[in-house]
Amino acid sequence: MDRLWSFLKNEYRIFITLLYVCLIFGGVFLFANFDMQYFILSLELILFCMFVFLIIEWISYVKREKMSEEIERLQIENNTLRNKIIDERKDLEEYFLLWIHQIKTPITVCNLILDKSGADKRLKEQIFYIEEYTNMAMNYLKLKDRSTDMDIYEVDLDEVLNSVIKKYSLIFIEKKIKLEYIKTGERVVSDAKWLSILLEQIISNALKYTKHGSISIVYDKELSKLSIKDTGIGIPSKDIKKIFDRGYSGFNGRINEKSSGLGLYMVGKTAEILNIEIEVKSELNAGSEFSFIFKNR
Repeated sequence: MDRLWSFLKNEYRIFITLLYVCLIFGGVFLFANFDMQYFILSLELILFCMFVFLIIEWISYVKREKMSEEIERLQIENNTLRNKIIDERKDLEEYFLLWIHQIKTPITVCNLILDKSGADKRLKEQIFYIEEYTNMAMNYLKLKDRSTDMDIYEVDLDEVLNSVIKKYSLIFIEKKIKLEYIKTGERVVSDAKWLSILLEQIISNALKYTKHGSISIVYDKELSKLSIKDTGIGIPSKDIKKIFDRGYSGFNGRINEKSSGLGLYMVGKTAEILNIEIEVKSELNAGSEFSFIFKNR
């Protein structure tokens, strides 16, 4: 009954139009002194047509109402499901953050043991990479959290680079990779922590894919561009456009089981947040060059 009443209220214009037509039509008949019997017949015909029209409109109205109710029900279900997924994802992220923090303790203990003289250097290198992948997982979760705090200010680029180089000094020594780096003496507007994470990933990859040769770090003051170049295995040209896609490891991933396809994805996202433009030049078996242009000067 409520639906019918709502329908009739929506169709009030038809009834008003019908009333006006009847009044005008009746007035014409009276003024012209026509036989009112024809007026009544015409009125019955108009009412019949209107009745048929209202039935058709009623059927259409009921269909629209049912569709609207179904859409509303689906929207409620969708919102409920989305909230459930968000809650589950949040719980999962909290679990993995807890797990990462817990696993860092045995890693620290292993490092303390391996710092003693006579420790296997290869084992120490592998523990280093385990710690790196653990940090990568934690940084990935933080990066996915849109509430991640960014502390943007003038950063001493050399301090960031020296910290990263010191962290990877063991790998440079073990692999006998030459480092070519002259202090830049520059300050850039960025977040020191996330800039460090970005550069760590690039240098880590350079060390991972360079068996012998060198890694050079050069800063172009005019272009405000920092370039990191290696003499590693390089990247096929068909892979370059895809290397920042999540999970994409390409040719290098197939020949190196350590590749997860996550590192460069994080580099791309971090650079986007820090407003840093990335340029990539690479040639297979001739090395790669990643350049970072700082737009916040």
